[in-house]
Amino acid sequence: MDNSTIEQINKIFGTKKLTWCGNFLRYDKNARQDCYNFTFQIKEIKPMISVGEWKDHALVDVTLYVDPNILLGKLVSGEYKDIWGDSEQLLRFYPIKNGTAEKITNALKLVSNLDVIVKSIKPVLIGGEEETITEQKVSNSLIRNIVREIAFEIKKDLHGKRKKNIGSYDIGMEEPVDIVLFVNPTPNKDENIKPLDIQGYWDEDENQIEIDIDIDDDADMDVMYELIGELNDVVTHEFEHAKQTKRGYVFPDVEYTQPKRYYLQQHEIEAQVAGFKRKAKLQKRPIEEIIREYFQKRGIRKSLINLLVERLMDYYVNKN
Repeated sequence: MDNSTIEQINKIFGTKKLTWCGNFLRYDKNARQDCYNFTFQIKEIKPMISVGEWKDHALVDVTLYVDPNILLGKLVSGEYKDIWGDSEQLLRFYPIKNGTAEKITNALKLVSNLDVIVKSIKPVLIGGEEETITEQKVSNSLIRNIVREIAFEIKKDLHGKRKKNIGSYDIGMEEPVDIVLFVNPTPNKDENIKPLDIQGYWDEDENQIEIDIDIDDDADMDVMYELIGELNDVVTHEFEHAKQTKRGYVFPDVEYTQPKRYYLQQHEIEAQVAGFKRKAKLQKRPIEEIIREYFQKRGIRKSLINLLVERLMDYYVNKN
C-alpha cells in the first residue's frame, strides 16, 4: 500500500469517531458499561508474521475521547492513581488497546484487508455538551440487552400466554424505566401479521414500556430471526418516545385510528425512523425496504404506503 492510499484512508477516518464499549475502566466486575469514542490515523504499513504467514499490518495512533469524571487509574498502595494523562500507561490497558484495534480492523475492511496494531493512545478529555456524545451507543447497548432478555423468554415457550417483568433500565430518565412483556395476549390474532406481531407502548405516567408479542400457533423456532429484527425496531421505537418525554414533548390527547393521521404525527415519524434504521442496520437491508415492508404487512393501501415511505425517507435523509 503506497503513501497516497494511506493518506486517503487517513483523510476518510481522520474525523470519523468510532466507539468501543466495556466496563474495564472500573475495578469491579459488576460495574456499569461505559462507551468511548475514538479516532485513529495510520502511521505506517509494516509486513509482520501472523499465524505463520507474512501479512501487512497498519500501525495506528488512537485518540481516545474520555470523560474526566470516569475513573481510570492504577491501584497503588491502596489508592487509585489517575493515568489519563499518561499515554504509555494507558496503552498497557489491553482491553482498550485490543478493543480499539478490533473496531479499526472492521472499519478498514471497507477499503483494505489490513490487520491493525495500536501503537499509541492519546487521551483527550471532554466535558459539557460533549458528554452526550456516547448517548446513542449506550442506548444501543441497552437495547441489545433488552432484546436478548426478551428473546430468551420467548424461546422458553413460543405459544404460552404470560406476563413477564423483564427488568428496570436506566435510559437517562429521572427514574429507571420498567420493561414489561406480554406473550400472546391477543385472543383473535390478525391473519395479516403471521407468523408474529409485536406492538410496543410507552406509558409516560407509569414510566414503563410494554411489549406485546403474538406468535402464530403454527410458528416454530424459525420465527426467532424475524422476532429479533422486530424487537430491535419496536424497543428502539419506544425508547425514542421515552426520550421525547425527557425532552419535554407533549403527546396529543387524541389517539388517532386512521393510518394516515396516526403515522404522520411528528412523534411517530421520529420513533418510526429510529426503529426502522436500527432494524435495517441489523439486517443489512435498505431502510426504505424495511419501511415499505412494515406497512405492507399491515394491509395499508399502496397509495398511502407510497406517501408514508416518502415522508419517512424525507425525515431520514434530512436527519442524517
